[in-house]
Amino acid sequence: MVPSSQHGFSLTEILIAVAILGMMGTMTFGTFNSAVNSREVALEIAEREHEVRLALERMAREISMAFLSAHRDCDTPKTKTIFKTSSSSIGTRLDFTSFSHLKLRADANESDQNELSYFVDRNPENEKEKCLLRRVSPRIDDEPTEGGRVDSLLCGVNDLEFEFYDHEANDWEDDWDSEDSDYKNRLPLFAKFQISLNNDEGDSYNYRSATRLFMQKAIFITGLRCSD
Repeated sequence: MVPSSQHGFSLTEILIAVAILGMMGTMTFGTFNSAVNSREVALEIAEREHEVRLALERMAREISMAFLSAHRDCDTPKTKTIFKTSSSSIGTRLDFTSFSHLKLRADANESDQNELSYFVDRNPENEKEKCLLRRVSPRIDDEPTEGGRVDSLLCGVNDLEFEFYDHEANDWEDDWDSEDSDYKNRLPLFAKFQISLNNDEGDSYNYRSATRLFMQKAIFITGLRCSD
């Protein structure tokens, strides 16, 4: 007769123990998998927020350095500086000249002046997606809204809107044209801009930023200013 102290587990007890261990393992794996997924989602959101912040900071820096100049050969003008908006169904486009250009080569025949444009258009690589595009030309010519290189600054953007503070009228304006009689040869004191994006659920949300422009009047030297 086997002593009772040496009795083992019954088959039923073993099956119950295995079932409990299986349930514990499933619950542990589910918790771990949920934590990993949450971490990935958080990283994606943080990366997206970082991309948006970088795009807005770049826009603010370059717009703040916008300028107008009347230093042109009046008979054969080769350069033209502007600060001008134009509207479309997918937002406002801003074309301007800026002192924000950075020379990448020490011997490059370039200055700190450039032509810049910000606008929303279809992604050249995916027609179903719209992107915030940045056009840049390292040399200012007589067509300041054309030429240069167009790069995608931020994709998944639905809309781009601007507002400009006219310090003379003490009011905010939706549009600005430095060639128009109301804003002739002058720049706004402040610029606000907003981009609209969609999240994974299709909900739209906005990001806003603002900057002050360093210059408000066109620079010129007496005797060299052209009369339009």
